[in-house]
Amino acid sequence: MDWLFVGFLIASILHMVEEFFFPGGFMALIKKMNPAFAPFVNVPMAIVINGLQLLLCVIVIIVGRSNLAFSLSAAGLIFVNGLVHMGGAVRLRGYVPGVITGSVIYIPLAVYAFYYFTASGELKLTDAVIAVTLGIAYMLVPLGYFLAAKALSRGKP
Repeated sequence: MDWLFVGFLIASILHMVEEFFFPGGFMALIKKMNPAFAPFVNVPMAIVINGLQLLLCVIVIIVGRSNLAFSLSAAGLIFVNGLVHMGGAVRLRGYVPGVITGSVIYIPLAVYAFYYFTASGELKLTDAVIAVTLGIAYMLVPLGYFLAAKALSRGKP
């Protein structure tokens, strides 16, 4: 087992604690920032979206070095997620739940992971591009959920 991949899981758990429990408030912030999606921001949505990320991290631990493009897609995800939280903090000119772990843990861990596997010669440029592309695609999952939920709700009274 490669501890770097375990780090993605630990970092994700810490990030989710910051977003939802201490100090929490991430769902309220999303509702405030985009009122059109407010009816679809709820506990089941948060459990599913975050559960998928945790599942990805567990699978990455299992897959490890055997498929670096896939395994480092978790690094791509946490890197992009950290940037999104930082962008939100800049936009709001204040604290956004998740910005501390996003900027202090997510981004440095992701950069180190890409550096480590590149410096060791294990990571090819094409695999790095695939990993980052997958990470970006994973970040689109919540947006896809919101758009689908909104579209499906239009026909309801």
